[in-house]
Amino acid sequence: MPLSKYSNLIITQPNCPYCVRAKALLDDRGTDYTSLSLGTDLAKEDMVEYVETVANVRVNTVPQIFLDGVYIGGHDDLVAFLERQTDADDLSDFEL
Repeated sequence: MPLSKYSNLIITQPNCPYCVRAKALLDDRGTDYTSLSLGTDLAKEDMVEYVETVANVRVNTVPQIFLDGVYIGGHDDLVAFLERQTDADDLSDFEL
């Protein structure tokens, strides 16, 4: 099953605190996503190859996050992405 079929995807690993935090951030925002666990649902090599193909970066850590089919990155990248979303929302009502 190709990973590209998942619009919102988070690749995790058991006992990973950053994975837990990333999923909590998405849950708090009401974002539906598919979570795949390395070693159970997905081989690490498949994750590395997929991210390299989609984003042209080589990764060896989790979580790896895709939203609306776009590669976001890891936990810290998700935090920054969500902050930019919030900032943009705040400015949408701004008038001169």
